[in-house]
Amino acid sequence: MSEKIKIGIIGCGGIANGKHMPSLRQIEGVQMVAFCDVVPEKAEEAAREYGTPDAKVYTDYKELLKDKSIDVVHVCTPTEAIASLQLMHLSLAST
Repeated sequence: MSEKIKIGIIGCGGIANGKHMPSLRQIEGVQMVAFCDVVPEKAEEAAREYGTPDAKVYTDYKELLKDKSIDVVHVCTPTEAIASLQLMHLSLAST
């Protein structure tokens, strides 16, 4: 595979750092290119640890979703936050 799949991560907390991102890093052909967390330091740390040299950092998931360079968005937020993200995304898509 010559082209990499570019992934954006929403949620850079404990489970994301302990399970999701280390696992994604092991997959050939995958690059984590964007990280989003409401706590900027968490997204910045994840970008340094797991991201490409030019990885982007966001504090607003809606801005990450607008990034056309991202192929796949991986959501690593608590369950209750996922429902809120889905409802917000649906309302954005309908406008």
